[in-house]
Amino acid sequence: MSAHPASVALPPEKRRKGNIELLRIVSMLLILAHHMAYHGLAAYSPLWGNKVLATAMFAGGQTGVNCFVLITGYFLAPFRARRFFQTLLQTLFYSLGLTLLCKWTGWRQDVTGDQVLRSALIITRSPYWFVTMYLALTAALPLLQPAVRKMSRGAHRWVLIAAGLYLCVIPTVTFRDPASPYFHQLTWFFFLYLLGAYFRRFPARWMCRTALHGAVFAAMIALMTVACLWGGEHPDLFRQVASRGNFFADKNTVPQLICSCALFLLFAGLRVRPFCWLTALSGASFGVYLIHDHGLLRELIWRTWLPVWTLCQQENFWPIALLIPPGLYLACAAVDCLRKHVLEEPAMKALTPAFAWLDRKLGE
Repeated sequence: MSAHPASVALPPEKRRKGNIELLRIVSMLLILAHHMAYHGLAAYSPLWGNKVLATAMFAGGQTGVNCFVLITGYFLAPFRARRFFQTLLQTLFYSLGLTLLCKWTGWRQDVTGDQVLRSALIITRSPYWFVTMYLALTAALPLLQPAVRKMSRGAHRWVLIAAGLYLCVIPTVTFRDPASPYFHQLTWFFFLYLLGAYFRRFPARWMCRTALHGAVFAAMIALMTVACLWGGEHPDLFRQVASRGNFFADKNTVPQLICSCALFLLFAGLRVRPFCWLTALSGASFGVYLIHDHGLLRELIWRTWLPVWTLCQQENFWPIALLIPPGLYLACAAVDCLRKHVLEEPAMKALTPAFAWLDRKLGE
């Protein structure tokens, strides 16, 4: 008898994929490490060894962001009302709830009425840029997903080449940020969706070479680390992008895109069973992001509760640096699993008929 009879009964496209669940966790760990280096100021450590490690952790942050969108495209996810409103309500819960918690507990003395209002307007004045872009991508899926499914291989490839040149190659070689960041972030998410869909629809032999992808990922992290360290010493070269020496670690640069694709294909080629604990941890990844990256909690987490700046000035920083992201992930995941069990599951169950009706209307 199978240990997972329910998953066996599902069609292949709806079964959990352990490798992708694991990739979600790894991607969020990369984002946590990035925030530790950036918000915790570890990347500015006076000790050279600690600075190199923190810079490498910083370089992987946008890799994690890109991989989350690649995953959406890889599954060619259609619009689902339940998923959209679930994301919306989860974001509102943490955005508004954590703002009020900071105010009522006295964790922050500077919480204003305007900040409370902003935390409630999670689309027009969202404190989470990723959520705003992701919801916009999700809202476009009723048009985007059917169009992608009808594309021929050649048409799909040429769209990726043209978009990649405009959104990635040209900004990289000219050292320029886009004129409109919000428009660019949204079009970049569309591009990643198309790229993830291409990997799924038109697999090739080179996509299955996991050792190669692992080596490319490591090489690109090393390259971006060196570029960030070198760029910090030569800010005059980056005047066009606000003197940022970390330019090559941005989400839409060529090294970062190669790094993201290599990590994605590395995990896409693995065989991992979707264990219950793996699925639960993966399912909490979005909650981990919403909790730890709340604007009012960043300073508390990275400079008060976890005194990263003090720690990164010590010789034995590297084992602590490697333990902080998974430890914080587990703590935030525990909170999100409790929220899901107590609040989300009963609410979503009650709203399921309404979501099914909306999906039928959109599908007509």
